[in-house]
Amino acid sequence: MARGNVTDATDIEPESTVERWYFLTGVSVRGHGTNARSSAVVALGDSNTANSTVDANDRWTDVLAERLQQRAGSPRHAAVGVLNKGVPGNRLLHDPNPPPGHEAESYAAYFGESGLRRFDRDVAAQRGARYLIVLLGVNDLGHPGNIAPLSEKVTAQDLIDGHRGLVARAHARGLKIFGGTIMPFKNDTFGYHSPENEAARQIFNHWVRTSGAFDGVVDFDAAVRDPTQPDRLLPAYDSGDHLHLNTLGRKAMARAVPLRYFR
Repeated sequence: MARGNVTDATDIEPESTVERWYFLTGVSVRGHGTNARSSAVVALGDSNTANSTVDANDRWTDVLAERLQQRAGSPRHAAVGVLNKGVPGNRLLHDPNPPPGHEAESYAAYFGESGLRRFDRDVAAQRGARYLIVLLGVNDLGHPGNIAPLSEKVTAQDLIDGHRGLVARAHARGLKIFGGTIMPFKNDTFGYHSPENEAARQIFNHWVRTSGAFDGVVDFDAAVRDPTQPDRLLPAYDSGDHLHLNTLGRKAMARAVPLRYFR
């Protein structure tokens, strides 16, 4: 970051550095060996989809891309790219709406439009998109009464109805959609957890696994929960705030995605 208008400068003296790509919306890449059968899987999610160790490219989608690249060496498998559309703080059902006077007014806009509102732009309009993995809902449960009005509190049925809407819109565009279960967050440092929110998470996850609404299920919850206390993250995968995954946890998330879904 530099002071003033430096668009014509050939030598820039930076004042600070940032860890976000504020002005970059996307990069389209054609690699060696791509062909008409090439396609992409879009990951629609929140911070647990967007997060990476700085400069490490270790998002779960990066690890999934590596798995798909390794598989692409087989003549039976076409190249499949991975598009990360994770936005920290994103909700499925609501846009950012911090209570008046709350400190979140200074940063909530970065949470982006709701998953339902950004579907057309971030999923359907993406070149080569053929598959969708959706992992949204934890912020819908955790924000109301915290950094969003309590009036925006959602139930498990609200989340189910919202995901049914995504399924219908994906299928209308010829996309296959895979539902991600919401991962545990007991004792999180953001104030998300409550017995009521945990109950809603369990109801929603049961629906994802058993309803048949999706073309397949990615059971992120089963991949990262503590077997001895399934309402919390496995400590080895916990970033420390009991809501977000560390590098090992993100690798476990990627391994939970069945490659057979992408043919």
